[in-house]
Amino acid sequence: MKRFLLISIPISFVLVFVIFFPQIRLGAITALFLWDLLDEQTVQVPDRGRLAWVTPSPLVERLQIPRAEGKILADLYRPQDGNKRAAILLTHGIIEEGKDDPRLIRFARSLARAGFVVLVPELKGMKSFRILFSDVDDIVISFRYLASRKEIVDEKKMGLIGFSYGAGPTFMAAADPSIRRQVKFLVSFGGYYDPVNVIRFITTGYYEYRGEKGFLKPEPYGKWVFFMNNVDYVKNEKDRRLLKAVFKKEEEQKRDEAANLLGSLTPQGRYLYELLINEDPGRVDDLVKKTDPRVRDYIGRLALAPLIPSIQAYLLVGHGSTDPLIPYTESLRLADAVQDKDRVHLAILKLFTHVDPARKSFSPKEFLTVYLPSMLEFYYLIYDLLSQQR
Repeated sequence: MKRFLLISIPISFVLVFVIFFPQIRLGAITALFLWDLLDEQTVQVPDRGRLAWVTPSPLVERLQIPRAEGKILADLYRPQDGNKRAAILLTHGIIEEGKDDPRLIRFARSLARAGFVVLVPELKGMKSFRILFSDVDDIVISFRYLASRKEIVDEKKMGLIGFSYGAGPTFMAAADPSIRRQVKFLVSFGGYYDPVNVIRFITTGYYEYRGEKGFLKPEPYGKWVFFMNNVDYVKNEKDRRLLKAVFKKEEEQKRDEAANLLGSLTPQGRYLYELLINEDPGRVDDLVKKTDPRVRDYIGRLALAPLIPSIQAYLLVGHGSTDPLIPYTESLRLADAVQDKDRVHLAILKLFTHVDPARKSFSPKEFLTVYLPSMLEFYYLIYDLLSQQR
C-alpha cells in the first residue's frame, strides 16, 4: 500500500497539472510531438510514437473534393471527439508520393492527435515535379471545402502549412482574395522567397544575404526540379525536345553526346542550358534575362515578394541551416519582407538540412552548442504552431 501511494501521488499531481493548466499540457504535447518528429521509426509506424501514449488515434476520411474539371483527392485527419477544432490545410512538396508521403502522413496524424482537423490535398503539379498555378487553385478550393465542414472546424482558427517548394503555391493561395481573411496562420518550412536566388544556389552552391555569405554543395535533385519546371515554358518545340535529350545525357554523364546536340539549339534555348550548367553566381541574373520570355515570366510569377502585402496571417517560418535544396537565406528574406515583426516567428535550425533532421549523433560539445539550442528553437516553433488552436 505504501509503495502504491509513493507511485500514485506524484502521478496524480502530474495529471492535475496537465488537465487544469492548459499551458503545461500544451508544453507536454509539444515535447512528445517534437520527439516523434525527430524519430525516423515513427515515419513507418506513426501510431507507435510518444503522442500515442496520451492521445487517441485520429479518424481518417478519404475525400474527393469537387472542382470545375474533375475532383481533388484529399485525406482528412481529425480527433475522435467530433468537437469543433482549429484546422490546417497541409500541402506536400515536390515528391512523387504526393499526399501519401509517409513523412507527411506522420505529420498530419501528429497534428490531429494534438487537436487539429487536418486536410491534405493531392496536388497534381507538385506530384509530377512541377510548380503549376493550377495547384494554387486546388489549394484554395480545398481550403474552402475545409471551411465548409462547420460541424468540426472552427472557421476563426484556420491556417496553411507548406513545405519546401510547396510553400510557394501555399503562400499564393493564402494571398487569394477569396480566402486570405480566413487564413489566420501560415507556415513555411524549408521554403523559398525569390526563385532567382534559388536558381543561383542550385546551380552554383553560393548564397548571400544580410552580409551572410556561404557555399554548400547543392543537391543535384534541385537542378532536376528546375529543369522540369522550366523546359515546357520554352516556346520553340525543337528546343524543348533537344533540351530534354541534352539533360538526359547530362544525367547519364555523357557530356560529349550532350555537347553534340547543343549546336541545334536556338540562342534562347542555349541560354536556358547555360543557366542550368553555370557555376558562376555573378552570371545568373544576366542568363535569366536572356532565357525565353515565357520562362522569364514563369520565374517572375513564382516570386513571393508581391504577395506579402496581401497576406494577413501570422507567419511561422522554419529552415534548416544546411539545406542543400533551398538556402536558409530565403527564409531570412521572407521574414524580413513582413513589416510587422510581431507577426513573424522565424527559426533557423542547425538541427535540420532540408525538411529532415541533419544528424543522429553529436559529440558532447556539439550537443551543448548545436543540438540543444536548435532543439529549443524548434520546440518553441512547434509550441507556437500548436498554440494557434487556442
